[in-house]
Amino acid sequence: MTVSDPKTKPLVTVPTDGTGKNGRGRHTPQRERRARVPGPIRRVQEAVRRLPERRRVALLLDGLLAASVAVVLLLYRIPPFPSDQLNYFDAARDFPAAPTYAGMHQFLRIGLTLPLRLAQEVFGYSQVAYLIVPMLAGFALVMCVYALGTMLFHRAVGVAAATLTLANTLVFPDLTVPLPDLMATALLTAALVLALALRQRRRFVSATTRRQVLALLAIGALLGWSYLTREYIVFCWPLVGLLLLRRVPLRRMLWILAPLAVVGLGESVLNALIWHDPLARLHASAEHGSGGAPPVTDYLNRSPRWYVTRILVVLGTTPEGIWLKLALAGTVLGAFFSRRLAFLLVWAALFYVPIVTLGGLLNPEAPSLRILKERYWLPLVPALTLAAIGGVWLLVRHRARELAFLRRRATVLAGVAAVLAAAVPSGVAQYARSTDLADPINATYAANGGTQLEEFRSWLSTHADGVHTIWADRRTIRPLALFVQGPAGGDFWQGRLRTWSKTSGAPATGDHVVVYSAYSHVCGQCRLQAEAILGRPVTPPSSWRRVFNSRDRVVEVYQVH
Repeated sequence: MTVSDPKTKPLVTVPTDGTGKNGRGRHTPQRERRARVPGPIRRVQEAVRRLPERRRVALLLDGLLAASVAVVLLLYRIPPFPSDQLNYFDAARDFPAAPTYAGMHQFLRIGLTLPLRLAQEVFGYSQVAYLIVPMLAGFALVMCVYALGTMLFHRAVGVAAATLTLANTLVFPDLTVPLPDLMATALLTAALVLALALRQRRRFVSATTRRQVLALLAIGALLGWSYLTREYIVFCWPLVGLLLLRRVPLRRMLWILAPLAVVGLGESVLNALIWHDPLARLHASAEHGSGGAPPVTDYLNRSPRWYVTRILVVLGTTPEGIWLKLALAGTVLGAFFSRRLAFLLVWAALFYVPIVTLGGLLNPEAPSLRILKERYWLPLVPALTLAAIGGVWLLVRHRARELAFLRRRATVLAGVAAVLAAAVPSGVAQYARSTDLADPINATYAANGGTQLEEFRSWLSTHADGVHTIWADRRTIRPLALFVQGPAGGDFWQGRLRTWSKTSGAPATGDHVVVYSAYSHVCGQCRLQAEAILGRPVTPPSSWRRVFNSRDRVVEVYQVH
């Protein structure tokens, strides 16, 4: 049959046999596009379309928050520093050989070193392998705080508490460095998310007995992993029992112990086979801080008051310190008015009391921890941010409900107040992070221009054929080793790295020498090493020719003539 206008020639011919185009059935453009979408993605799209509009908005918010966190982590990555973070990364590379560059207590934290080793197996000894594990841990921490805030209070509280957890100055520097404290905190927080979901009988963990058992096994696995990452996190484990008490039968709760038993037994067997001591990690941790003279003594033989108030000093050293102190005060005061806030105070207390006791209150002559280090306090941060933001939300909602003209908008007003309560300290911290580049940490963020080693890698990749031997001091050579191959592995340079010192051989004609942070505070230890070799200020021989120079002279490469 031909379809046409009476005054024109036929325009469209439609087959009358019902087969459509090419005889394969009628296909509208929309159906053709849908047919090109892979099956799993199409099923997800259809499932999302069937959800209520409110749930779709919540999923969109979840996705936006997750994407924002991922972008922040990528933009504010930090280059490797020749200290504890590289000790853990190198311990992963050398496992199970004994380390010569770090304390045994670090090497035995296999909850961190084994994931790092897995990353190295996939990406080689590279920047991606260095970043991916801490980035995933940081991402998990922020999203788990978001989940806890949403389940305990409201989605606005979850977003605000997650934002403050991400942006505060205690957590932010550790988001992209492989250290155990943040990772252990993330694992604990993930376990608490599952425990709270069980308590609230969320369908994804409580719809059937089988799901409950799987959730309990997952909680046990997360707790065991957190212990393998950082020993002191076990002080917070009673929080799980507190959440599950009277909500999950005691006999069923014993499923949590199964993964813990496997973790304990597995670690003991591994330590017995390698170190001939089933309790090697506990012994190494107990001896840490009590063997020999420590490199610093600023935390020894202090008064009890000094140890008790260290948390206030640590919070006060941050740009947003006054806000964090208010959060601490709100955590304590809010517990008298809300059971949810009381739970968060218990979280804070379960960590605070042991950390201060081990940090010198019990034995000031030989503390087990140097509690002046900010990262030692990270397990406390989620409790503070959730309690502070949740407390503001509860207070504003309660007051608004008391006023007739605000009663219908009480939840909205409380949500706005919660977001503002997080936005102010987060903004203060971010402003300092972006403007105070005299701070060595701020200067190393990629967003602030701390990509000099990446620039060096790009230069080396284009000059690889002419560079055969690179010399660097014993501090610089450690981070440098990650940048003589591709970002995700791959050997584009076939030369040799050599350590240079006053007692080693000198670079020969044609060799190259890398000088790192000689004129900046990005790596103070690297600068001191360079000064020991080339004088103070660092002055390369006049016969050397500079062939590469990053911004601010942070990385320089000289060719020996």
